[in-house]
Amino acid sequence: MSRRKHKSRPKAQPVAHAEAPRKNLPAEARTLIANVQNDITIPYYSGLLQHADDTLIQQGGGKGLALYDEIERDTHAGAMLEKRRNALISRVWEVEPGGDLPRDKRAAELVEKCFKALPFDQICKGLLKATLKGFAVGEVVWKRDGSEILPASIVIHDQRRFGFDRDWQPRLLTLSNMQPGEQLPERKFVVHRFGVEGNNPYGLGLGSRLFWAVLFKREGIAFWLHFLEKFAGPTVVGKTPYGMLTEEQNKLLNTLLSVRTASAITAPIGTEIEFLEASRSGTVTYEEFVSYWDRQISICVTGETLTTQVGANGGNRALGEVHQEQLDVLADSDGDLLADTLRSQLCQWIVDYNLPGAAVPSVWRIRPKNEQAEAGTRKTKAEAAKVLDDAIKQIVKQAGAFEDDEVAREYIVSFDITDALSDKAIDALVEARHDFAGADVEPDPFVTGDPAMFSATRLKKKR
Repeated sequence: MSRRKHKSRPKAQPVAHAEAPRKNLPAEARTLIANVQNDITIPYYSGLLQHADDTLIQQGGGKGLALYDEIERDTHAGAMLEKRRNALISRVWEVEPGGDLPRDKRAAELVEKCFKALPFDQICKGLLKATLKGFAVGEVVWKRDGSEILPASIVIHDQRRFGFDRDWQPRLLTLSNMQPGEQLPERKFVVHRFGVEGNNPYGLGLGSRLFWAVLFKREGIAFWLHFLEKFAGPTVVGKTPYGMLTEEQNKLLNTLLSVRTASAITAPIGTEIEFLEASRSGTVTYEEFVSYWDRQISICVTGETLTTQVGANGGNRALGEVHQEQLDVLADSDGDLLADTLRSQLCQWIVDYNLPGAAVPSVWRIRPKNEQAEAGTRKTKAEAAKVLDDAIKQIVKQAGAFEDDEVAREYIVSFDITDALSDKAIDALVEARHDFAGADVEPDPFVTGDPAMFSATRLKKKR
């Protein structure tokens, strides 16, 4: 706190007509009013909620979520999705206790022991499939180990096998029960969601946006292949004389079709054969069209392009670091969502089975340190501390011109850079000011005060 005098602020007055707080909550405050049953964005409700993904509804054609499997078959889209998942999975994870009590710490140790016994990274990577499709489901197989109940394995299932009821509980769709599906036991299925909005338990994954980019890219490649085919083998044109019979024309056509593989052909006299070469002008190419959609895919998945694509003019290292930071931010976001899922479901179930009442621990993926950036920060702080230290030394040295301790103190605290010092530290500087008189200190730009001028100003104010 600054040692300068401040005017006291008037105390806030209570509102004159403030209502007394209600002791009991009304029933409406404890329930969800805008619920599934009155949601006009849901086409119909029959015990099983439907997807709210317009792309899936309009373009699915009965495939359902399998439509988005085609996105991962695209080399670039699949690689970018894998890159985003690996950006999180490659980080080290740790379990943080939910409280400070010994019971809470035992719960964290138990959860950590469970996860170390499982292929935890593989399980997390499977749950991160929700990034593309909106949700992912993992089934927990429990076992008894002495007095403890622990997860023996977690199997990631195909999302098409599940639906959700109005309480967002998963239901297993079977051939004998597609509507509304089989009811599932509690503490059995872990559901991780991405892009949840409103009353949509299915989430909204990146597939809704990536579908179009991959589709247009695929169509562009199809035209590109057709174009290359025209360049590789030009179209053969055979001009026949008037009056040639249809049968003879068909024979000539079959002969011309063999031109691509044959080194020599025979044609009737009077037949004119020529090659129609494919030609084009301008700078627009199919490659640019495909590269454009690759960039859109990169932006959609990772928010950047420079870590995977370099332009014709090359990349910039500083810009590349900025793009890498964007990827780290997305990994942080994915990690936070996954940590919330694990804490509210799997970690909660382990605690409920074994240590009921203990605080539920959290599982975090730690972002790796940027050693170069931290070294630069430490260097900058050290340089700033040295400048500040030299400035304070210069102030104390000049304060040695005052014999009166109170005047010397007023002079020292008149500089903003001493505001962070405690009263005890200021007293020590005042007492040691004469020891700095002979010190060899370089003039510092922070120190603008002159003891003589300060003393004259102070004397004038007293008069």
